Amino acid sequence: MPYRRSKARDAATQRLKGLKSSFTYAKVRTRILPTVIRDSIFQNCVFILSATLEDYIGELTSQWFANLAMNGAANSAMPIITRALFAAKSQEDAFRRFFGLSEENDLAVRTIQHQRVFGLFNEGGTIPTLDFQAKLVKDKKFPSINNIDALFRRLGFPKMLQALSRRTRTNMEFALRAFMDVRNALAHENPPSITDVDIDRYFSQVAGWVEAIDREFYGHVVKVSGARHWA
Repeated sequence: MPYRRSKARDAATQRLKGLKSSFTYAKVRTRILPTVIRDSIFQNCVFILSATLEDYIGELTSQWFANLAMNGAANSAMPIITRALFAAKSQEDAFRRFFGLSEENDLAVRTIQHQRVFGLFNEGGTIPTLDFQAKLVKDKKFPSINNIDALFRRLGFPKMLQALSRRTRTNMEFALRAFMDVRNALAHENPPSITDVDIDRYFSQVAGWVEAIDREFYGHVVKVSGARHWA
């Protein structure tokens, strides 16, 4: 089945297009804009590029979960590892209290309160409306190397970075780490020097990463859930 762009990719593409206009304005006005202003615009581009990638990942995954629920998909349309992790993480607070207080009745009551979650293990049952995003995506959508690997592993795609390297024909781990190192240095340390050539490269990289993730996750969703549940 031919690949179809996600709504999340379309939104990210439009956001990049708008940002690129502002960058180009600053890039070509070397005499009109003071250097400090141009540098600030370039630095801001780095932050927004990172945020665009982060928001894209969040929107892509949330739309998949929403489509599964909206279309009345069977539990089997979601990888078992995803369902198992959601069930386990739903019990985290209950077990923390149990380990601290050793109150069996409290643990039992809190387990009963989450009994809907255990229906996820019934392969033929319908996926209930649960906040998968909060439990599985929210803490991993910041686009660091470790987070991307961990997030897509949670969603049943254990080697996303390898797949992205193959698709982009680059060392995805090295390129993303280099970009995020610049982003984090701007946020927490002395701002590094960034040129318009650097920003042009970052625009190309982020657009390429969004496309690659979209295509790889599309193949994964079609395989495990079916094309009708694609975002």
